[in-house]
Amino acid sequence: MRPVKSAQGEEQGELYQRRLSTRLDQSHPLYVLAEAIDWEFFEREFGSLYVEQKGRPGLPMRLLVGLHYLKHLYDVSDERVMAGFVENPYWQYFCGEEFFVHELPCNPTNLVKWRKRIGPGGMEKLLAETIAAAQRQQALKPSDLRRVNVDTTVQEKAIAFPTDARLYHKARCVLVREAQRVGIELRQSYRRVGKRALKSKAATRTRSN
Repeated sequence: MRPVKSAQGEEQGELYQRRLSTRLDQSHPLYVLAEAIDWEFFEREFGSLYVEQKGRPGLPMRLLVGLHYLKHLYDVSDERVMAGFVENPYWQYFCGEEFFVHELPCNPTNLVKWRKRIGPGGMEKLLAETIAAAQRQQALKPSDLRRVNVDTTVQEKAIAFPTDARLYHKARCVLVREAQRVGIELRQSYRRVGKRALKSKAATRTRSN
């Protein structure tokens, strides 16, 4: 069933409670971001993934989207983003809560199920709205999107260092090939010896690891 609407924006509040919007610093980055994001965009994009009048109502769309934004923004697990939600009023306001709550908004498994429901394309829409919000706030110019710099420092690479036996073997092959090209006769090319040495070195490295 379609998710229920968040309580954000209702005029009547709970007795003896102050709205989060009146208690928080409106210059806080999460408060500013919450106001900049078009939350109705996700209602329109993901609403078709739910059926009408069947099953119990789904969790508020803003809650699910907001929790995923916080999860990736702070690089935490599903369980940790839930715990942080209960502790942090800014997180609650960002996820659409009007008043401070003291219980978990849902089970962490609900986040897993929701990611499966929207798929990779849905997660791309979360990123797209982030970029759109930045452009609406004039924090991002079109020229900033013309080039993307990717830092691959921690990405695994097949780097051969100068002391690596593969480089010695490659250099030997090049020297032999060049000698043959210019007509230099070699007493021995070390082709078989080089291959055996390379395999032996590789086997030694594997055992040591």
